Formats: sequence, structure tokens, C-alpha cells
Amino acid sequence: MLMNKFKKSLSLQISVISILSYIILAIVTIVVVHMRFQDRMIKDYTRMGEGVTTLMAKVYDTDKTEEYIEKNFTMPEYNEIIKYFYDLKDNYPDIYYLYVYRFDSVDPPNATVIFDLDEEYTENPPQESIDWIGEIYTVDEPFASEIGTIMNGESVVHTVFTHDKEYLLSYVRPILDKDGNYVASACVDFSMEYMFKQDKRFIFQLAGILGLLMVIILTINILILRHKVTHPLDRMTSCIDSFVYETEASRFQNVQRLESLDFRQEDEIGVLYNSFVSNMKESLYYMSNFNKAKDEIVEKENEIEKISQKTYTDGLTPAKNKAAYIDDEIVYDIKIKNGLKDIATVMVDINNLKYVNDTFGHDVGDKYILGCYDIIQDTYKNSPIYRMGGDEFLLVLTETDFEDRDQLFEAINTKFQQCYDNEEKEPYERYSASVGMAVYNDGDEFRDIIKRADKHMYERKMIFKNEHGSYR
Repeated sequence: MLMNKFKKSLSLQISVISILSYIILAIVTIVVVHMRFQDRMIKDYTRMGEGVTTLMAKVYDTDKTEEYIEKNFTMPEYNEIIKYFYDLKDNYPDIYYLYVYRFDSVDPPNATVIFDLDEEYTENPPQESIDWIGEIYTVDEPFASEIGTIMNGESVVHTVFTHDKEYLLSYVRPILDKDGNYVASACVDFSMEYMFKQDKRFIFQLAGILGLLMVIILTINILILRHKVTHPLDRMTSCIDSFVYETEASRFQNVQRLESLDFRQEDEIGVLYNSFVSNMKESLYYMSNFNKAKDEIVEKENEIEKISQKTYTDGLTPAKNKAAYIDDEIVYDIKIKNGLKDIATVMVDINNLKYVNDTFGHDVGDKYILGCYDIIQDTYKNSPIYRMGGDEFLLVLTETDFEDRDQLFEAINTKFQQCYDNEEKEPYERYSASVGMAVYNDGDEFRDIIKRADKHMYERKMIFKNEHGSYR
């Protein structure tokens, strides 16, 4: 009886065939990819991590940890070890970071930086690299909970996602002194990008095999469907192809054509046909209100668009607001990660705003801000402007504004200086601002460029205060 029901039920046949097809595809894909990913690649990187950290530990003198921290790059031995670490990194292309930290405490989870490699080796490291040695670093998970294990002399390995979306395998090996006491940890992070590329290539190969398998299965399905379904549907298809939807009268004729087929089947095709006729009749009723509904939708979309623009626009100036900057910061970081180097930032901090507000009132202060904004926008016509605070603006320079950045920087400072020096104007019309600029350096994140521009701006503001006096 069950077999007879299966033979007569097209929906049951299609369901069983589809379920079997997806089960086979899912099992093959999951098993093969899991075996390749878990059993081979992770073990390979773990084995490499063991080897690299062993070599790092061999050149580390456990009696000189404090000297390494205090003297660092002034020690010939320290520089020799750094050079050796860079050689190790060059010999393992998949190494992303190579460093030696001393884990100091479990709560809080802190570590002291002893060796930390930059992207490229240089005989004269930048000052920030020198200052970083000896800094106390707050350890993130998953290693924060493993500090006790590491300090007890056990190696730890984890695969983690970093804040910049890098997928790494991290291996940490404790460095012990001759008495077996914990001194520091040799750490190496491997980029798993190569693994992903290999897995992607394998998946494509697997997809080809599965595709062939699916073609065979689908061919069988098509033969069944052609016998059971296609012929009855041909008439419905021809009828539907002749439908016209320009007017309500033409849609009414469509329903009449469909009803003239007069299918009396009691199987799934008959049910489908009757449902389709019913839906067509119902659609005639609803289509009369379609244009009205469409206009309402368009109106709502326009309202939403206006609200969205308002959400990301400063309430006083035409500049973008802080919320827009927070969203755009992610985009700029992605562009920099993907190779964007021609980018600079300009920080503008309005001078004497507090004086104008206190002396003439906040309404005049708002006009003073708008006057400063006009000078900024008139100078940087092709750059987005963000109002970061009451008296602070951020600009992001790319393309032509980036190419002309030096001329534009000189121009905006000249405009503000000339405006401030014009004593014929009222004090609240002598617009003034301190401006700082910074250009992308290798290894920067977007915030790094902003910090340098902000520092440059602050230096210029101090010069302005010393020359003209100001209170804030």
C-alpha cells in the first residue's frame, strides 16, 4: 500500500529524490572538507609553529631578559636576535607575526613586550618600535585564559580571528631557564590565507564532481517530471505566454483563457491549476489598488531616504556627522587593507569659539562655525567632511585632493590667516582655525593617520595660542 501511494504521489516522489540528493551532497562536502581542514592544514601549521618557536628559544638568553627590555636595540646581541627572527620569518612565508612576550600575571592578563617584529626589517627602527619594547600588553582571549598554562611551561596553540578579519593560527612556546622556570614565551602567528586558497581550489574540484553527480540525478528527475508533469503543464505555459497585463480588461481576459483549459485532474497538477485560477481572480481585485499602493511605497521610500540622510548629516553644517564617520571608518580600513595608499587626513579645530560663544552668544557662535565650515568646504571641494565635535572637523583626502594636498593645505591656512588678520571685520567674522595633516604610512590603519593629523593640528594650535592668545 505504501509503494502504491509513492507511485501515485508526485510530491512524495520529488520530495524523496530531492532529500536524497541533498543528503548525499551535504555528507560528501562536510566529510571531505572537514578532513582536509582539520586533519592536514591545522597539523601542518602546528608542526611549523613548534619548529619556529624552538629555534627562537635557542637564541634567547634567559639570563638577559631585563637587559633585553631595558637596552633593547642598543644591544648588539638584541639586534642579532632581531635579525635572526626576521630571517626565520622570511623562510616561512605564511608567518604573519613573530614576537617574544613575557606573560606577567593572570589577573589582569598582562604581558611585557620583549621582541616584536615590524613588517620589514630595518637597521634603524622607528621610535615607536623602540618605545613599544617593555610596554605592558593586555592579553586578549583566547590566550588570556591560558596564561596560567603558559607560565607553567606548557605550549598553547589556537586558531583565532583578529580584529582586522585575519584568520591566524597562533603557537606559544614557553622559554624556560636552566632550572625549568618560566622566563618568557616565543610566539608565532601563521596566516591561514594559503589554507583558504587551497581549500577553495579543492572545493571547486569537489564541486565539479558533485555537479556531475547532480546532473545524473537531475537527468533522472527530469525524465520522471517530463512524463508526470511537463505535458500537462505545456498547455498552461502556452496560455500564460499569451497573457497581457496592460489594462484591467486584458487581465480579465487572461483569467478567461486560463479557465477555458478546464483541467479536471484530481492530482497535484489539478490542484495547482485550480489554485492558479483562484489566485488570478483574486489578483484582479487587488490590482485595482496596485497603483495606489505603489505610490504609497514610493512615498515611504522617499521619506526613509530623507530620514537616512538626516541621520548621517550634522545638525548645524552640511558636513557628515560622527555616526557617518563611524560607518565610513570601516570602509576606509577595508580600502587600505586592499591596497589604498593615496590617502591623507586633515584635522581642523576652530580657534576662539569659546570666546565668541561667551561674548556674543551661541547663535553667533553657530554662525562662526558655519563661516569656518565655508572656508573648509571652499578649499577642499572633492573631499568628504565630518564634524567630529563642536569645534572639530575631519577631512579625508583621496584622488585629486590627495594629489594637491600640499597646495590645498597651504591655501586653507592662508585663508584662515587672512580672515583672522582682517581687523575691519567684527570679531565673530574673523574666522580662524588650526589645521593639521597626515599622509598614509606603510602599516597604518585609518585611525593612525587621523592621530598624526590630530597631533599636527594640536602643535599648530599651540603656536596660535602663543602668538595671539586664546581661551577655551
